[in-house]
Amino acid sequence: MARKSPNRPVVRNAVLLIDYTNVFGVISERIDNDQPDAVVLDLVSSLKRHVSDHLKLNTVRTMAFANIPPGTSKGHRAAGAWLSQGVEPRLCYARSQDGAVAVDLTMGALDVSNEMQPETAIIILSGNRWYVPLVQRLHRAGHYVLMATLESPAEPEDLPADCQSMYLNAEFLLGGPGRVLGLTAPSDAGDDADDRKPVETYAIEDAAVLKTLGIIESYFGQYEEIYLTPLLRKLSEVFASSDDEPKVMISALEEAGAVWLEKRRGFPHNYTVLLMNTEHPDVADIKSDSLDEADDYDDFDDEDLDEESYYDDDEGTLVDEGDFDEEDDSHDDEHAPA
Repeated sequence: MARKSPNRPVVRNAVLLIDYTNVFGVISERIDNDQPDAVVLDLVSSLKRHVSDHLKLNTVRTMAFANIPPGTSKGHRAAGAWLSQGVEPRLCYARSQDGAVAVDLTMGALDVSNEMQPETAIIILSGNRWYVPLVQRLHRAGHYVLMATLESPAEPEDLPADCQSMYLNAEFLLGGPGRVLGLTAPSDAGDDADDRKPVETYAIEDAAVLKTLGIIESYFGQYEEIYLTPLLRKLSEVFASSDDEPKVMISALEEAGAVWLEKRRGFPHNYTVLLMNTEHPDVADIKSDSLDEADDYDDFDDEDLDEESYYDDDEGTLVDEGDFDEEDDSHDDEHAPA
């Protein structure tokens, strides 16, 4: 079977600004853990991995904004851990409830915007502050903006229409993909992915289904979790001149135990990811062939990961909603890069 070798993604630099006081406060209130600072740093690391793997953003600078309460003469409790992980401490002498940290972060973000080219992405992480005016200002300056929060608005209408797609519910990053560490778990969060792998597997005999598996590996094999909507669009392009339906091909791969689908919580909508069962013989063969060709790269097609690629073009809902045998959860969803 003729297959295209894996694509080399185009990577964009990014700066990450953390409202540490706000994130720490939300985590401290909602989890039973005697080391909330460690949980926050784990969250930061998970966010960096997520934007690197899925959005092709290389975080070149990280700043953590926090306060030292008046009357305190000692250093910040976590500043040493920040420095060991390459995080720049940005401390202000103020009480946490007076909003000084939010003001400091906003000014820091505007400084970054003025110093960096518009091609530099700006990522902001907070607990329950949404920074709407700042997100709008940075977006209008030409930056790709990702606003990650642990508590998202209840409805998309709670945010202005021009920045709804820039928000990510980062709660799912606590504890790993699809799992929530100590926070109230969404209905789709649960056990490890290994526990949800298909129990039974069958050899793939249909040539079109086997071709589909090869296409998935060629275009998306570098991802552990593959967003379903851009995958379906790529399959639609490949099968445009044939009668093969991408959703039928995915369903056939599910029935063979080669892949499985999972829901993820996000804002403003839920989204669906596809995972490949590496224990399936056909998947193992495809990945082995891919490793043999890994030194032969083609140019990356940015259209595969455009601003709206995770959602349906019309209403922001998933292309696959209702077309696969899944429970229909309430929607919050995630975000994709420009």
